[in-house]
This record gives sequence, structure tokens and C-alpha cells, in this order.
Amino acid sequence: MTLPGIGGMLAIMIFNLTDTWYVSRLGTDQLAAMGFTFAVVMAVGALAMGFSSGAASIISRALGAKNRKLAARTVSDGLVLTIFGTVVISAVGYFSIDPLFSLLGAEGRVLELVHEYMQIWFLFAVAAIMPPVSDGCLRAAGDMVRPVIVMCLCALLNVILDPILIFGWGPVPALGMKGAAIATVIARALGGSVSLILLHIKHRLIDWTVPHTRELVQSWREIIRLGIPAAITQALNPIAQGFYIRIAAGVGGVQAVAAMATGTRIEAFLLIIAMAYGTTIVPFVGHNYGAAAHHRVQEVRRISTWFALLYSAVAFLLLLPTAKFMSGWFSSDPLIIHLSAIYLIIAVTGHTGVYLSMWLSKMLNVIGKPRPVLGINLSRVFLFIIPLSLLGSRLAGFTGLVAGIALGNLLSGGLAYWVTHRQLAH
Repeated sequence: MTLPGIGGMLAIMIFNLTDTWYVSRLGTDQLAAMGFTFAVVMAVGALAMGFSSGAASIISRALGAKNRKLAARTVSDGLVLTIFGTVVISAVGYFSIDPLFSLLGAEGRVLELVHEYMQIWFLFAVAAIMPPVSDGCLRAAGDMVRPVIVMCLCALLNVILDPILIFGWGPVPALGMKGAAIATVIARALGGSVSLILLHIKHRLIDWTVPHTRELVQSWREIIRLGIPAAITQALNPIAQGFYIRIAAGVGGVQAVAAMATGTRIEAFLLIIAMAYGTTIVPFVGHNYGAAAHHRVQEVRRISTWFALLYSAVAFLLLLPTAKFMSGWFSSDPLIIHLSAIYLIIAVTGHTGVYLSMWLSKMLNVIGKPRPVLGINLSRVFLFIIPLSLLGSRLAGFTGLVAGIALGNLLSGGLAYWVTHRQLAH
């Protein structure tokens, strides 16, 4: 089930890397602006992805228990709830772009560029978040192939639109950062539309009937019970990233922020297999748990632990000789390349913890135990990563900052393993 997901994750990475690569051709200020936008874009999408995770938990368990009616009702209610929540948050974000990004450390020309990008993104946030949400419902139904097709379609369209809208072509004027944002929302709007059509026509998992108020409230309550902890968990990563980008700006200026933007994008590219494996956990564990095959859920935990150790070791060995080369794809500035390589080599030493936190959290959430997930991820950010990255930056600047992030991830992975072991024993 993981193999098709690798193609989908590759498409997402190509999507993100395409934006970063073309924007980097505009200059260091533009690349730094992309670094600032990434954390906020992820935070806005966190609520939507949280509700999607809550719905996917119910959908996968319902299908495992052969309750198709509940699955279809949950898809419909989850989509409506996600859209409403995204509209509210993006409206607030639209009217607070400058103070929000000033708080993160953007200023001057970089802040102006951030404003250009985020103004477009906030206006069409629903279109931007719809593909991963609707694709999540498809995967919860066990369909791992069609979401890949949708994501590849999004990536291909973005690759085509980015250079046309950013640099201009024929009658189309050069729009710079605005062009990158417009390309993103157009590509994602098309992908989301295709996913919704597949949910309705292929899987018959959209219930168009208007539910009674009591049923709707009950459905939303259960989605929110599972979704809010997942949403907070989703939001914690960009919050942490925004925090250490702010630290990076303080210890290394615009070059350090640009290096973080480059490094995190390359890092995400290296996590393709890990993320694909994570998407498989939801339908596999959910269907088996719904069918009362609990021994298979335990087996997933054991396999995941060993895979986390093996995959992080392989990634480290691959990065040692290639980190500077890959960083050079996005910048010709020697300092940015150097700092990006430092980030990649040190950060990957904490990837075992990243994988365990991610995979085991998904496992707990899909079996209906969101509170331990929230505890794991709150501890990861506020107890481990933020204090250690701040301490590291004080002791050793940019290198210490990244070392603190890596150590925080390792500690959170150990906590996730211990909590999951206790929860599955009950």
C-alpha cells in the first residue's frame, strides 16, 4: 500500500520544490519570503488537515466494520466542517498579514513580498487545502492509487504555470511572488475538484442528503473530538518552524532564513518514503482495528519502529556527500549553501524521532485515542524542540539551533514509542 503513495509524495515534493526553485531565481529576498510563508501556510492548513484526520479515523474504522452509511455521512460532514473552518481562519489571516509576519521577523522588502504572496493565498485558501483533505478521504477508503493521480496532476499543472505567471510569457505579465501564489491555487483547485468527483462517482462516499440537526451535531462532535487534537498537532510543526526561523533570522540574518527555506524543502523531498508510509497507516490500521484484528495493529507498531531506525540511517549516509550539491540547486550564495548543508546533515540525525512521532501518532489517532497524540506532540514542540533549539542557538549559533531541533525530535520519538506501547497494551 505504501508504493503508490511514494509517487504521490514525490508529486507533492515536486510541487513545493518547483515553487521554491522558480522563486529563488528572483533573488535572495524572494527566497527568504517563501521561507516565512511556509510556516503560516502550514498552520492555516492544520485545522483543515486535523478535521480530515478526524474524519479519516471514523471512515476507515466504519469501512472495516462494514458500516458504509456511517462512512459516507462522515465524508460529507467532514468536508463541510473543513471548508467552514478554513474560511474563518483565512479571513482572519488576510487582515493580519503584516503584523503576523512582522512578529515572525519579516521586515522591509521581504515583508512586502510576503504580503504579495499571502494576500492571494488567503483569498483562495479553501481551494489550496482541498486536495489533501479530499485525498485523505480517498485513502481512508483504501484507495491509494487515485490520490496519486490527483497529486501528479496538481504538480504537473504547477510546473507549467509557475514560470509563465512568475516571469511572464507572451501576453501574460511577470507577476513575481503573486504569480507563484496564483499558480498554486489554480493547480490545487483542479486537483481538489477531481478528488471530489472520485469520492462521489467511484466510491459513492458523499452523502448528499441533508441530515437532521441532531445527527449533524453528533457527527461534527465526533469529528471535532478526533480532529481538534490532530489539528493542534498539525499546527505545532509550523509553529515550531516559525519559532526557529525567527531564531535563525537573529543568529544569521536573511541568509540563514533562506538556508532554512532551502534545507527544509530538500529535507521534505528526502522524507517521501516516510510520508508515504504514514499515509498507509491510516487505512491499514483503521480497517483492521474496525474489524477487530488487533494483532495486526501491534505488528504495525513493531515494523514502524525498525523502519524508522533503518530509513533515518540510510538518509544520513546519502546526505553526507550530497548536501552541498543539492543546496546549490536553489542558491549560488556560498553562505546559504553552507548553512543549508549544515541544516540537512544535522537535522537528519533526529529523523528517527520524527518518524516515530509521526507514524505512532497517526496510529493512535486512527484507533480513536487523540489525547495521547496531543500529549506527544505538545511535549515534542514545547518541552523538547523549542527549549533545546533556543539553548543551542545561544551556545553555537545556527549549528546549535539545528542540533537542538534534532535532539528534540529524538526525545519526542522515544516518548511516542513509550506512550503507544502503553496505549496498545490496554
